Amino acid sequence: MQGLFCKRCKSLLPPGSGKCRSCGAPVDSTSVSSQSCLFDAMGEAGPSAPPKTTEVEGAPYMPYEPRGCQMAIIEDIRNALNGGRHIVMESGTGTGKTIVSLAASLEHAKERGKKIVYLTRTISQSDQVMRELRSIGTIRQVSGIAVTGRNKSCPLYRGSPGFESLSPNVLSMMCDERKQKSTRGQAGGCRYFDRVKTELPAIEEYCKKEFPTSEALDRYCEKLGACPYEAKKALMRKMDVIAVPYVHILSKDIRVNLLANLNTAGDATGVVLIIDEAHNFIDSARGEESFEINSRLIDSAIDECNSMKNADVAPGIKMADFIGYFKNSVRAVANEKIGLGQREYVFDGDFIEERMMAKFGMGRGDFITALDIIAEIGEERSQYLMEKGEARLSELETLGHALQNWCSASSRRFVRSLKIDQDGEYLSAACIDPVEISVFLRSVPGSVHMSGTLQPLNQYARVLGLPETTRCRTYPSPFPPENRKVIYVGDVTTRQADMKADPGMQNRIERYIVNLCESVDKNTLVFFTSYNNMRMMRHYIEIHLSKDMYWEEARNLRKTMDALSQFRAGRNGVFFSVMGGSVAEGIDFPGDELCFAVIVGIPFPPPSPEMQAMSAMYDERYGAGKGWLYCSEVPAMRKMKQAIGRLIRTETDRGMAVILDSRTSRYAKQLDASLSEDPAGDSAKFFIRR
Repeated sequence: MQGLFCKRCKSLLPPGSGKCRSCGAPVDSTSVSSQSCLFDAMGEAGPSAPPKTTEVEGAPYMPYEPRGCQMAIIEDIRNALNGGRHIVMESGTGTGKTIVSLAASLEHAKERGKKIVYLTRTISQSDQVMRELRSIGTIRQVSGIAVTGRNKSCPLYRGSPGFESLSPNVLSMMCDERKQKSTRGQAGGCRYFDRVKTELPAIEEYCKKEFPTSEALDRYCEKLGACPYEAKKALMRKMDVIAVPYVHILSKDIRVNLLANLNTAGDATGVVLIIDEAHNFIDSARGEESFEINSRLIDSAIDECNSMKNADVAPGIKMADFIGYFKNSVRAVANEKIGLGQREYVFDGDFIEERMMAKFGMGRGDFITALDIIAEIGEERSQYLMEKGEARLSELETLGHALQNWCSASSRRFVRSLKIDQDGEYLSAACIDPVEISVFLRSVPGSVHMSGTLQPLNQYARVLGLPETTRCRTYPSPFPPENRKVIYVGDVTTRQADMKADPGMQNRIERYIVNLCESVDKNTLVFFTSYNNMRMMRHYIEIHLSKDMYWEEARNLRKTMDALSQFRAGRNGVFFSVMGGSVAEGIDFPGDELCFAVIVGIPFPPPSPEMQAMSAMYDERYGAGKGWLYCSEVPAMRKMKQAIGRLIRTETDRGMAVILDSRTSRYAKQLDASLSEDPAGDSAKFFIRR
């Protein structure tokens, strides 16, 4: 939809305005924005007509008439990149982060022959990148491509049983085997790979003319009988912008291949990075380096050993005996260290390794050599299995590499622990300090980190290890402040200690939820701090609330999305969700799809050994109190802001949020929230007054 903006000062104007509130200039029919950044954010539908584009003085790759602070953002990004600096920016919904970051980065990169790698958390965000590039393409020669992994783009195996659950390593080996056969002209090759070279000119022309989404490009390639994944790899080096998921940079192996395909001499000097939804990036980096070793993997590796002959890890030490004792060691530690009612034991040294070395009379070097042998034999087994037509990796290879990683994760960057769940005991190595990605980012001569909820910006830059020359900038939302209202109550809290001390607390919260949902005839989202809290209150709510109700289901995304579709189709339903879940961020609700939000509690992360270790690390590095700030308070505020941000996505949206937690008083300024004695009444009045 189009919005009104002052021709003189570019300020956003409320509908029906006769003059600009900022500079007093008269408003007429030409005071209209033609920007396309307010599409349906689910990526399912674009605007009814192509957006109007125009050339902008001072921003040659900006295809729309700038509004609000967009020229300031472009100038700040351009200056940072030209100076070889990184920029961390918080820019509210409606400021057009995608288009301004592309416009500024393209101006820098095109002059220097660099490639722009645009990192997205979801595929739908890469779709938006391609839409904006299409608009830029109407005024400047520019190209781009959206890339996804083999599991999304492989036409040969898609639909095969278990295909979606195969690991990237397995898919890569399957693909390489087929390609080798095709290259040698042998039977059993890949017919889609065979046609890539022939059809590549047509695919390139299609990409540069249509700027297709990743899915649209996949369909086009399949119609030509060519492999979309291989075509994208071949075309990367010819494109100005490459939109990829986070993992393409966070995974060292995938990153090396990406840079090689971009023809940037294998390093990052020829790359400009744009990181979208950057508030998710650090957790994603930690997750990429974290791993587990479960009992199923160990048992499968032992079974595989028993099917082999003469497999030794050292003179006189059978591989099956070595891995079998590893399994017994894990179980023994669980019995010795984890008490009744406990679920976890944190290692403070190389407890299991030392136990095994003592058993087999090994030194440290001999022990590491034994792990190398397991991995090497496993790799040979994987090749054998592939040749037999079994689409899987050897369990020995997987376990061998996991054990190598376990030993290398003994530094303070990881919290290594033994945990127990319904499937048995398992080892966990949780990364708390993602140094590997920090080292890479420091080698990049400029990057853009942006989000609508990233403050405090210096905390993000510190934790990610960005250089001290990094610039931090905050830009305001262009939407009218009167279109949004946030209130909180002072007599309830979800703090566990308070709920245990006051047995009536839960029921008061439940009655608040029901009364608030009944007070307005609008689509409402209720956010809980955890699935457990949602389950505890669900029974009361379902009995007393008379509206249509929809629920986010833990570990069942398909069911959740079906319920969400029904909720969005109506205008007076209630959807119950969890902050930090699939609905709390990444999904937009324009117009009347969402008008009201009830936030039940403050989502401080639950205590854990990983959280405690990370907090202690930050206290040591940055000063007392920083651990709590960085590990608990900042993540909680970001989740709440993301939840509140679901309400206002376009210029004409109006929305209100109610926070059911007295602790909000400490963060009222950050959340722009005010105390209410009558939240249901205040909510009803907000929607009556228009």
